[in-house]
Amino acid sequence: MEYPHVDKEYLLRSFYENRKMLDKRNDENIERYRKGDFTLLIAGDGDKRVTVKQKKHQFKFGCNAFMIASFENGEKEKLYKEKFARLFNQAVVPFYWSDLEPEEGKLRFDRDSAYIYRRPAPDLVLDFCREYGIEPKGHCLVWNHFVPKWLEKYGTEDRKRILERRFAEIAARYADKIPSFDVVNESASNYNLGRKILFDEYDEYGLALGAKYFPHNIKILNETNQALWNYFYRFGKYMPFRAQLRDFLAKGCAIDEIGLQFHMFASADDLKGKAFRQYLDAELHLDLLDICDSFGLPMHISEITIPSYAGNIPENEAFQAELAREYYRIWFGTKNMKGIVWWNLPDGYAAYAPQGTFEGENQYAAGLLRYDLSEKPAYRVLDKLINEEWKTSFETKITQNVLDFRGFYGEYEITVEDAAGKRTATVTLDKSGKRIEI
Repeated sequence: MEYPHVDKEYLLRSFYENRKMLDKRNDENIERYRKGDFTLLIAGDGDKRVTVKQKKHQFKFGCNAFMIASFENGEKEKLYKEKFARLFNQAVVPFYWSDLEPEEGKLRFDRDSAYIYRRPAPDLVLDFCREYGIEPKGHCLVWNHFVPKWLEKYGTEDRKRILERRFAEIAARYADKIPSFDVVNESASNYNLGRKILFDEYDEYGLALGAKYFPHNIKILNETNQALWNYFYRFGKYMPFRAQLRDFLAKGCAIDEIGLQFHMFASADDLKGKAFRQYLDAELHLDLLDICDSFGLPMHISEITIPSYAGNIPENEAFQAELAREYYRIWFGTKNMKGIVWWNLPDGYAAYAPQGTFEGENQYAAGLLRYDLSEKPAYRVLDKLINEEWKTSFETKITQNVLDFRGFYGEYEITVEDAAGKRTATVTLDKSGKRIEI
């Protein structure tokens, strides 16, 4: 079978043409929004050797964890967890209604719940998160897809009552364990489907339930790239998502954060033509980020698909890697951005596709790992950004009791060696704390 070969230079021309502007914007913004000035106050006299090592990011680098407890063997399961934890400090936990409650009243919360592919029980994912020190994120509570068939027999009022029961049950078990949830998913792009499957104004009702049952959690309004970059290309600032968000906020709906999806579901040929501006126009991308940033809400890129296409072709994998670096630098340098979530970590395990094939959604080969879980160039690019370029670590000798430095926000391990011995402290350095006593 002949697989597509992409022309990297042609597809990435917008980034090359805007190289000077992008580098200036990204470098300045990353320095301004992701780093701070800190002062260590160090007790003791004489010479001191100080080691400053950042252990964790404050910024969330995430991925869906839908393949937990789903691989064909234990070796792959172990490797998947290790590769996941090396890059990511946030994991998306599946709460798709039809798979969480396939039979009315029988919820798949527990570790020993019946197996469903790509839908591990939440408790299994939380076990993984605790083991590796990863923060969980719930996805999603109200959507116009994955609504259970058994709901069809109920009328509007009963559907509202049952949806509220769903919120109450999830909150009772997980509100104190999962800091953030996608409360409403993709309503701007397909509201009419949602009102048909659920009821009129189901999205506003879902946001109200979010405020009631998750008052202390981060409540996210998550939207597709169709309603974002696609509609922005067609309608500019009059795109439906902007109007919807303004309307929700004017009504006082509980939205703490917005999620912006970026699934490049386009063939290699379409990227050269009709899909180019939607996915590969750097200036258009920045313009939309500016509009979303103007609301002043925290936001994150919530679902990312950047293809390398079927066939494990080196030049296609190089295209994926370079584009991933371009976009991660743009997103990391956006003022109100607080996280970036890659979608599928390995190839061959995408939704709606036979496992291990290049069929269906697997045709995009948008993982950071190949089907055998070997690292693609994009994995190594993100590893270098997340674990090297965007982490602060250094060692120095001082004679005074004060050390000033500038570093990325996050959790640090500070070690001081002097005549009195060696001592280590773990501290969090963020916008709220600039002077730390060691």
